[in-house]
Amino acid sequence: MDSLLSGMPEGGLDTHQGGADLRRIAPDRLVSNELLRLSTDDVRAQERVDYWREMVLRLFADVEIASRTNDGFYGRMQSRFGDGVRFTVVDAASQAVQRRHRQAREQYEDCYFAVLMLSGTQWMEQDGRQAMLGAGDFALYDGSRPHQLTFSRQWGEIILNIPRTTLHALLPGTDRFTAMRVARESALGSVLQSFLGSMAREIHRLDPAQLGTLTGHAVGLIATTLADSRGDDGALSRHRGATLTRVKAFVEQHLDDPQLDAARIAAELRLSPRYLNKLFEAEQTSLMRHVWRRRLERCRADLLDAAHAGARVGDIALRWGFNDLSHFSRAFRERFGHSPRDLRRQNAVAAREP
Repeated sequence: MDSLLSGMPEGGLDTHQGGADLRRIAPDRLVSNELLRLSTDDVRAQERVDYWREMVLRLFADVEIASRTNDGFYGRMQSRFGDGVRFTVVDAASQAVQRRHRQAREQYEDCYFAVLMLSGTQWMEQDGRQAMLGAGDFALYDGSRPHQLTFSRQWGEIILNIPRTTLHALLPGTDRFTAMRVARESALGSVLQSFLGSMAREIHRLDPAQLGTLTGHAVGLIATTLADSRGDDGALSRHRGATLTRVKAFVEQHLDDPQLDAARIAAELRLSPRYLNKLFEAEQTSLMRHVWRRRLERCRADLLDAAHAGARVGDIALRWGFNDLSHFSRAFRERFGHSPRDLRRQNAVAAREP
């Protein structure tokens, strides 16, 4: 763990100087592609827990945090935001974390948190399930609903904030997978550990396009790993569930291709178009309806992302495969209840409010 944090060079947005500096960070800086380095190292001892909670509140969710150490509390993070997903490496002292709120209070809270333990242990409880995680183990929890986390004396983890709509699109019935340990000894658990560990080591060197591509692959791998972790995946058989996850992962990786259609997806994955639509019937949709819904959701994410504030609405639509802008505007309004431009104006007004 120490090698992951200490191995990253200085640079990016560095806030080691206390709570006031953290609170002055503009919201758009928190969703930029630059490396964000946060630490309690230079904060007075009696203020460190409050400062750490402020860090967690700004980047993750509104939770209660209590120190469980007498040796001096500390916490450090290195984080980047790419393509709607936050990737963070954490190193901290023993603590207990609890969320009481039952729904997302802010849009950034409406996420699942996928965690890979690097050192120490974590006890996780949600949805009546409990999981004890050690180094190399992986688990998922819903950051917007009640949960409890307890960490050992010194611990480290990789954590990905994955928007709810993104993971739901890849993994039907996502809440059935919360607080379930995926052991490091499992085949996919080992692959996931290696992939996320490699990303953590290189996170400071990746350009924005590389970061977006790799976080997309990471989310697909997380969904595949979780789907494989259950012998019974509800309405779908294990095989069909794994196939559906594979199809959705392919779609996510090619959403920006305007030529993406059922015939191409079927050919690339060596499945028949009829079988592909049968897979989506369980979700009361079709393959291409799923494609267009995900494209609309990616457009909405870009319209809300400060990194794309200078992009025209039409350019964002074209980026995600919409060649007919009038069709895009109608579909966007039907899906979200307002036009793309209205959404951007509302977001700009909200960002200016103190």
